[in-house]
Amino acid sequence: MTTQLNAAPTAEKALINGIPPDLLDQNDPASSELSLSLQDFVTEFGDELLNSLNQANPPVYSGSPRTNRQLVLLGLKRKLFPAQAEVVHAAAELLANHGERAAIVNGEMGTGKTTVGIALAAVLHAEGYRRTLVLSPPHLVYKWRREILETVAGAKVWVLNGPDTLLKLIKLREQLGVPAAGQEFFIIGRVRMRMGFHWRPAFARKRTRFGVVGACPHCGSVVNNMDGEPLDALELEAEEARRRCSVCDTALWTLVRPRTLSSSDQSSAVLRALKRIPTIGEATAQKLMKTFGDSFLASMLGDNLHNFINLMDDKGELVFSDRQAQRMERAMSSMEFGFGEGGYQASEYVKRYLPQAPSICSSQTKRMSTRLVGLRRARRWALLRPRSVRPCYSPAP
Repeated sequence: MTTQLNAAPTAEKALINGIPPDLLDQNDPASSELSLSLQDFVTEFGDELLNSLNQANPPVYSGSPRTNRQLVLLGLKRKLFPAQAEVVHAAAELLANHGERAAIVNGEMGTGKTTVGIALAAVLHAEGYRRTLVLSPPHLVYKWRREILETVAGAKVWVLNGPDTLLKLIKLREQLGVPAAGQEFFIIGRVRMRMGFHWRPAFARKRTRFGVVGACPHCGSVVNNMDGEPLDALELEAEEARRRCSVCDTALWTLVRPRTLSSSDQSSAVLRALKRIPTIGEATAQKLMKTFGDSFLASMLGDNLHNFINLMDDKGELVFSDRQAQRMERAMSSMEFGFGEGGYQASEYVKRYLPQAPSICSSQTKRMSTRLVGLRRARRWALLRPRSVRPCYSPAP
């Protein structure tokens, strides 16, 4: 009786698991001869996997740099580390010799992605590309300018990040036919590259048993939502997507000129912006506006924050102390100020009025750990959108 009671749990367990008791040990992964850890698998078959990967996706750079490009890197004012130089050679091989439109350089913060991008631009300039366009986060625009001047000898840097961006682009258009004395870089803040235009919904209002609904001004058809129900005029007015009539395909939106800031509105906007900055309160902000004027402060805050930190009065004395400047510089590195762009984005001017040519684009994530470097083969100017990614570097065995 005791033997039967002790054996019952084992039988029930085997029945529940669905495995006979004599096969339990054989199905244990730890004791099976067929089990293999991932580390052991890679150690055993890693070479075969790497060969298959290289056959399916052959790398375009195997670690042997071209002599002419190596000479360009050696001629830079700032010398690259060997690993950084390898990345430059790999990206240049992919873009210049294999005709790809984009190359992605991914690395942790502090590994020198900015330096790699600048060195790549110098290599491409030696290949015949005249200008380089850098798309950067707004708070790093002047960091790019500083590092370019510290790396490339004789470089000419244009900063397109303030209210005078359009004026600089017009001047650039006039100089397209003028031979360049050295390499030219154009740095533009990311917020200046927003595509699009100003618009608002435009439709007729029709009174029905459902209330006041939107209708097409051309054919009179009622505008319906996705469920086929008449769309209320207030809801249609608040929509953020542009609609077209489902019957006659008439646009239910129209272009609109943005409202410009009046003098009082601009003063209020500048006052609010100044009060966001550490160490500047209501009294200090009012004093600055009275001394320097709203327009001057607005242009400085929107274009070059570092000039604002080093602001001087009419006697040549710094307005802010060293302690204030340190606090302001730390805080303003992540601030953005905007006081209107005239309704015309710089990207629209580049697309419409500047001939196409090569460009280098740099973009960062919020952690600032990746940069995108790309090039389009064209005539004179172009903006780059990455389309595909190919392996561009395989370390020598």
